[in-house]
Amino acid sequence: MPESPFFGADELNALGFSEVGDNIQVSRKCSFYRISGRIGNNVRIDDFCIFKGHVEIGSYVHVAAFCCVSGAFAKVELRDFCTLSNRVSIFTGSDDYAADTLNNSTVPEELTTIHKGPVTIGLAALIGAHSVILPGVTIGDAGSVGAMAVVTKSVGPGEMARATATVATVGERKRDAGKIMAMARDFLARAKKKK
Repeated sequence: MPESPFFGADELNALGFSEVGDNIQVSRKCSFYRISGRIGNNVRIDDFCIFKGHVEIGSYVHVAAFCCVSGAFAKVELRDFCTLSNRVSIFTGSDDYAADTLNNSTVPEELTTIHKGPVTIGLAALIGAHSVILPGVTIGDAGSVGAMAVVTKSVGPGEMARATATVATVGERKRDAGKIMAMARDFLARAKKKK
C-alpha cells in the first residue's frame, strides 16, 4: 500500500507541534525547521511550503503551494478560516536594507540590524498570491491583501491592502560601503585567527 501523501498527526507532533487537530492534510512535500506551535482542525497545507519557528495555525486554514511562514524571530498566528494563496511569504525578522551593517543568518547577530516582530493573520483574512508580510504586521479579521503586495503596516479588520504599480528605483539614501566592507574584512580576519 502506498504511503499517504500527507503527514499523520503523530508525525507532526514529532516535528514539534504540541497539538494537532482532526481532518488535516499537510503535504509530505513541506519542510519544517525548529517548529513549535499547534495546528487546528480541517487544515490544508499544500506542497513545497516551508515553516520555521513558532507557528500557530487555527482551524479551517488553507496554505497554498510554495508559501514560506517564518516564525524564527517571533510568533506567526494564522487564525481560523484564513487563506494564504500561492507563494505568500511571512517574515517575523528582516534585515534592515538601509543599515550600515552586515546581513544574513550566517553572520553573528551583533554585526546585523534585524527588524523583528510577531505577525498575525486574522480570522477569515485572505492573502493574495506572491504577497510578502513583514515583521510586526497584523492583518485584521476579514482583512485582505491583494496579489503581489508588500505589507509593511497593519491592515485593519475588513480593510484591503493592495499592490500599486511601481518600478524599483535607486533611492537617495546609500549604505556606507566602506564601513560594511571593513566590518566584513574584520570579521573574516577574526574567524581566520580562530582556526
